[in-house]
Amino acid sequence: MMYKISIPFLCLLFGFAFGSDVLVFTDANFDTNIKQHDVILVEFYAPWCGHCQRLAPEYEAAATRLKDVPVPLAKVDCTAETNVCGRFGVSGYPTLKIFKGGEFSADYQGPRDTDGIVKYMKTKAGPSSRLLAEDADFNRLLDGVEPFIAGFFTDESSQAYRVFKKAADSLNEDFSFAHSLSAELNSRHGFEADSIAVVRPRKLRSKFEPDTEAYAGSMDAETLKQWIGANVFGLAGQRTASNSKHFNVGGLPLVTAYYSVDHQRNAKGTNYWRNRLMKIAKKHAVSGLRFCIANAESMRQELAEFGVQTPDEQKVLVTIRDTKGRKFVMAEEFR
Repeated sequence: MMYKISIPFLCLLFGFAFGSDVLVFTDANFDTNIKQHDVILVEFYAPWCGHCQRLAPEYEAAATRLKDVPVPLAKVDCTAETNVCGRFGVSGYPTLKIFKGGEFSADYQGPRDTDGIVKYMKTKAGPSSRLLAEDADFNRLLDGVEPFIAGFFTDESSQAYRVFKKAADSLNEDFSFAHSLSAELNSRHGFEADSIAVVRPRKLRSKFEPDTEAYAGSMDAETLKQWIGANVFGLAGQRTASNSKHFNVGGLPLVTAYYSVDHQRNAKGTNYWRNRLMKIAKKHAVSGLRFCIANAESMRQELAEFGVQTPDEQKVLVTIRDTKGRKFVMAEEFR
C-alpha cells in the first residue's frame, strides 16, 4: 500500500524546514552551537502556542535578512528540549533571549515584526561600547547631552573590563557606554585603571551633584547593571517616553517637572529650572522620592493622564505619581 505524505508532515516528522534560515537548537547541541556565534537571538517556543505561530513568519523573514550581517536567529522547542529551556528559566512562550560570546546577554526587548527584529538586532551586532582612542573622542561625549557610563582600562584581560563589557552588551539599547584602553588617556582625565564611572556631559553639570560618580561595588555584571540604573540619571535626569521604565525602579514615588526642556537650543533656561528641582531633590535625598524633568510638549499624552490637556509653555508643571499609581498635580506655581 502506498501512502501520500505532505512536505509539512515530513518537516514535523524529521524536525527540519526546507529553506529555513532559522537554526534549530536542542538539548544536545545548544552549548556547542551557541558558542559559535558572536551575537545570536534565540526563540524559546512551543508548537501549540498561538503567539509563537504568529511570530514564526516574521522571525523567519528576519533570519533571512540578518544572515548576511551576520546575526543568526535560532529556536528551541521547549516541549521537546526541556533541559535547556529550564536552565534559562523559560516559563512563557515565545521567550526571546540574546546571547553574546556564548553566554546569555539580555532578554530581547524589541519589536516582534520582521523590520523591528532586524533593526533591533543590527544595533546589537555593533559594538556595545565605543572606544575612546584619543582625547577628542572623550570630549565629543562631554559636549553631548546624555550621561554615559565610561570604563577606564589598560587592556581587555581584566575582570573589570569583562564585567563592564557584559553590562554594556545588556544595556546598550538604553544607555551610552564608552571605554578607554590607554593608561595615558585615563591619567589625563583623572581616572585610575579598571575604574568605571557615570560621566555627566558639560551641559548637565550642576553644583548639586558631582560631575562623575565612580562605581565602588563588586565586580559583578548584575550588581553593576543595578548601580547604573540607579545612578545614571543623577538627582533629576530627563525622562522621555523611551527611558521612562528606568525611572520606575526601586518602587519610589516619582516627582516630574514638565516644561520646555531643550539642552541644545536653550541650555540656560533648561538648567535654571532643573537646578531648582535638583536643590529640592538634594534636600529630600533620603525622603523616598525620585525626581526628574520632562519636555511638556513631547509628553502631552502622559500629561493628559493628569488631566492637563494643554500645558502652558511659559510655566513649569509639577506632578507626583505615587507607588499605587495615584496622580497628583501641584496647584501652586513652581518657582
